Amino acid sequence: MMTDSYSLANKIVGKVEDLKSQRVNFEKLWQEISELVLPRKADFTVKQNIGAPRTRKLFETTAVNAAEMLAAGLHGLMTNPAGKWFSLTIPKYKNVPKISEWIAQAEQIVADEIIRPCAGFATNIHEVYLDLAVLGTAGLYVGWSEKNDGLLFQSRFLGELFLEENAAGQVDQVYRVFKMPLEKIVKTWGKDCLPENLKADPDCGNQIDREFEIIHAVIPNDLYEKGNVFQKPISSFYLLKEQKAVLFAGGFDEMPLFVSRWCKACTEVYGRSPAAAVLPDIKMIQEMMKETIISAQLANRPPLLVRDDDQFAPAATVPGGIIRYSGEAPKAFVSGANSGVGLEIMNEIRSRIKTAFYNDQLMSTENVKMTATEVLQRNEEKMRLLGPVFGRLQTELLGPMMKRIFGLLVRHGKMALPEGVSFADVKIEYVSPLTLAQKHLQAKAIMQTLELAEGFLKIQPQAAEIFNAPEAIRKIAEMYGVSMSLFNVEQNGGEHD
Repeated sequence: MMTDSYSLANKIVGKVEDLKSQRVNFEKLWQEISELVLPRKADFTVKQNIGAPRTRKLFETTAVNAAEMLAAGLHGLMTNPAGKWFSLTIPKYKNVPKISEWIAQAEQIVADEIIRPCAGFATNIHEVYLDLAVLGTAGLYVGWSEKNDGLLFQSRFLGELFLEENAAGQVDQVYRVFKMPLEKIVKTWGKDCLPENLKADPDCGNQIDREFEIIHAVIPNDLYEKGNVFQKPISSFYLLKEQKAVLFAGGFDEMPLFVSRWCKACTEVYGRSPAAAVLPDIKMIQEMMKETIISAQLANRPPLLVRDDDQFAPAATVPGGIIRYSGEAPKAFVSGANSGVGLEIMNEIRSRIKTAFYNDQLMSTENVKMTATEVLQRNEEKMRLLGPVFGRLQTELLGPMMKRIFGLLVRHGKMALPEGVSFADVKIEYVSPLTLAQKHLQAKAIMQTLELAEGFLKIQPQAAEIFNAPEAIRKIAEMYGVSMSLFNVEQNGGEHD
């Protein structure tokens, strides 16, 4: 057993080393981008001291603010707690009153659990969106807090995550490498989990305060058999990297660590971000701002021209200062620098950076007074432009995350499945804003059809029998995300399968 444990640890450590060697260039890119756009996370190739200033390379903050705006906009559009952004359905029991009532209650329970302050959803999902905007790849852990008896969301620092894709291009193996003091390791997994060289000494080899590097491997269980209650489809291993010793082995019913990419090349595992796409402009505007500051300083406090043989006291160039001289009076040096040209070019670069971060789509700066139709049209345009991004986030992050959340709540007794309904019968999906925008177009088409038919109905009223009014109302309500619990399912106004 000990040999098998060491062999497993040795295999995982080797895998992590291989993955680390493959992403060296990405780490250099992330470090460069972070220093200019997200300084508080610039710890990829340079280890920053705790509390040290991290804005030394920043002379201008357009990209920093644009990234924050994009992250906030994504949160508002995709996971806004004020609106419905996920749905539960049981297709084989459609239009059954008790099931419809249970779905409405279950959706409310899920929504309430997600927004609990102790779950930390809003804070951590914002970090995920920010990582996507700046670094192009982000990780989110969804687990259960025994202390708070509720969901637990934790964003993961990209520098700790090493990824492996399957043949379908999906991230199915995640290795997290992080440090933990020995005292915390003992409290978490017990002293018996330690290797013999640490466990033999009562003080753990006098290393109780030392930090050890830990690898958490979350990988598919190749031996999993569906229906076997003693096995989990996802294997989880915690091990000490240096000692190659397994601390804990377990599993999950669903993938707990979700990794999403903004966009990616087909030959790469890690994603590319808007910040990476506009990095040349970000670097250029920093240099231009630096030079513009120098130009402004030269204009405001120019060097003094004096003859070589003149004598005068140190120049007091502050307001009200006195310069004592003998001979010719000193003259200010006119450099001829024109800071106005630099400011004009920088404004153009700022516009390009904001466009790359979709700020022009997320924030209306022109024609603030718009009609309801204009607002709807602008939202539809916004959804079309962000559609590809929404699609990837829905597939890699939000869809699987909702299945994980639902599974956790059912297994921990927060909700019970209706009689005769299994977990496999329930369809949990993320309702993307793009989908809702498309449904709004369908709803508008129904309304336009009814409006156009109004004139014909005045001529021949009996033609109204062609319409199923109750069903039309239900469809429109569904397209606008109105809860079906408000409607009487039994009075369906027509026959349905």
